[in-house]
Amino acid sequence: MPCRYSPASPALSPVCLRFSAILGCALVLALPGAFLSNPVHAQTPAKPAAPVGVAPKEELRVFDPSLIDTSVNACEDFYQFSCKGWFKRNPLPPDQTSYGRFNELFELNRLHLRHILEAVSTPSATRSPNEQKIGDEYATCMDVATIDQKGLTPLQPELNRIATLKNRSELPTLLAHLHSIGVNAFFGMDAMQDFADSTTVISGYAADGLGLPERDYYTRTDAKSVEQRQQYVAHVAKMFQLAGETSTQAARDAQTVLAIETTLAKASLTVTEQRDPQNLNHPTDVAAFDKDLSHFSLITYAKAVHAPTSGKINDTEPKFFAAFNTLLADTPLDQIKTYLRWHLMHAFAGTSLPQTFDHETWNFYAHILNGAEQEQDRWKRCTSRVDRELGEALGQVYVAHYFPPAEKQRTLEMTLAIEQAMDKDIDALDWMSSTTKARAKEKLHGVMNKIGYPDKWRDYSTLTIVRGDTLGNQVRADEFEHARDLAKIGKPVDKGEWGMTPPTVNAYYDGQQNNVNFPAGYLQPPFFSGKEDDAANFGDMGSTIGHELTHGFDDEGRQFDATGNLKDWWTKDDELKFTERADCMVKQFDAIESVPGVHLNGKLTLGENLADLGGLWLAWIAWLDKAHEAHLDLTSKAYGYTPEQRFWIAYAQQWCTQTRPESLRTAAQVDPHSPDEWRTNAILQDLPEFAKSFNCKAPQKMVAAKPCRVW
Repeated sequence: MPCRYSPASPALSPVCLRFSAILGCALVLALPGAFLSNPVHAQTPAKPAAPVGVAPKEELRVFDPSLIDTSVNACEDFYQFSCKGWFKRNPLPPDQTSYGRFNELFELNRLHLRHILEAVSTPSATRSPNEQKIGDEYATCMDVATIDQKGLTPLQPELNRIATLKNRSELPTLLAHLHSIGVNAFFGMDAMQDFADSTTVISGYAADGLGLPERDYYTRTDAKSVEQRQQYVAHVAKMFQLAGETSTQAARDAQTVLAIETTLAKASLTVTEQRDPQNLNHPTDVAAFDKDLSHFSLITYAKAVHAPTSGKINDTEPKFFAAFNTLLADTPLDQIKTYLRWHLMHAFAGTSLPQTFDHETWNFYAHILNGAEQEQDRWKRCTSRVDRELGEALGQVYVAHYFPPAEKQRTLEMTLAIEQAMDKDIDALDWMSSTTKARAKEKLHGVMNKIGYPDKWRDYSTLTIVRGDTLGNQVRADEFEHARDLAKIGKPVDKGEWGMTPPTVNAYYDGQQNNVNFPAGYLQPPFFSGKEDDAANFGDMGSTIGHELTHGFDDEGRQFDATGNLKDWWTKDDELKFTERADCMVKQFDAIESVPGVHLNGKLTLGENLADLGGLWLAWIAWLDKAHEAHLDLTSKAYGYTPEQRFWIAYAQQWCTQTRPESLRTAAQVDPHSPDEWRTNAILQDLPEFAKSFNCKAPQKMVAAKPCRVW
């Protein structure tokens, strides 16, 4: 079940959050990344000159001594020691809710993509079919005058569909259409691998349909949460007013939306509950599910959406769908229409509707919820939109320009070294039995490494992009992706498919396919460079590779076997020992206050914390092995630091980030990743090898009294 990015919201949709652990644990969540899709035109254009204002990527360093502030004691706050110089030279931009090293590279990549798109946005007979698509989509998105002039006219046919809904028996067909064009109303349905048989693709039905980031926004009773709900209602009302309603009617309709979404939220799993795949594994069949939904014909819906009308499916949240069924019976049809109108506008209110809708959406989601002070430039959002909708068409051009084959080979070599380190680490574990070790090694040796870009590019020949039709382009792109996704049901799993586009600055592990994925956009400075030494590269990108690999063995990933089936391969004693060690990290991060009054959720962030700690440890032992093979003098210094110290500094410097308090608050409630400060300090506190490198001693803050450790 692919994650769908909502263009109207800076966060991933609830369906994406719900399935992120199953389909792939990403290194970061905040950066825009698309789950798009196979062959584009094979032409390799000449590499263009760098866009004006684009610094050569070599200016970004993996280990950068100029970012270090020696006035900070490394043994008291290693994050500030490693990053304070970066903070001084990089004030938080007004259009960002957070800004760090990932954003540095993301913005550089986005400038490169802008250069590509502007070069092909002028109509020309020499453009390839994919150049036409990406160029026309970008130019159309940038034409705000035409978008404003058309107003809501392009959306009117969809509004009419909702308005003419006569009774509940017509709802399944209407909802099938809305889902196909990217409207996340009531629930979500996509293709997903069967938990019991990872070679099989079935239909998966999931809770969805919320406008706030996650379910607890509707239930928390603290003053800030109450205020945010009031602000949300005001936002929804303003959107209805922009669509032509009176202020009185808009206020009433906004309350209707809140009431329906609150009912759905209360029946949904919490973000912590969603992290356990066992909570999402409820196999049934279409007939039985249809019988349970006495007020909604699932068979009619499946037929209309072109999904199987019989056979096995997964009802991921039975409690939610029971509540959905009751909701349909108890809610007047006009209120259901109101809810659907809101989610229709919400789905298209980014770059496809007039600027009044666009700005109002930014004001609530980016400014109020996450603290952004300024809306991002239009070209940035249009570039991200093309990457989202035509990611592999754009990505193939990007790879040809900016990702030489040597970079792919270097990454592969490092990945293999990290995997060899994990093999040794499993042997060295004193808490795991030989039986479970054998199973762990079986899974490790079955990991598939995917680096840079797909071996087979996605075919967009059936997707029509019309110059001047912004909203229509979004509709057709969503329909294309939805149809492509559902076509996978009943067919063999394509393990070569990617869940991120090539320019994405991120990485992920797919638990059901047992593979690690590192897009080309990430494999460059400030995270990886052929011009820097192994200490820096292993401390930074090596820890990322180890991070993704460790996800296969974290509290979620360990529940899947070597073939990706949800299957228990642990002895009971080893499972208890794992849980005891993992609970140490839960308590460690529960104690961290992200912003005053808001603590991190140790269970929510457990998988990422385990991956951070395990990944860094794997990178360390892999680098040490390589250093010893090369007879590296570990006492020698460069820039005043030994190789060991440069390893740890490079790890810390990848996390240098400025974040607004509002964004930290949101992240603490919904993000499975800990804040970057603690992805540095808390993780390093658990590694005595770090303390030894900097001669840190208890009770200094960078030395944990009782270090946590699993892998």
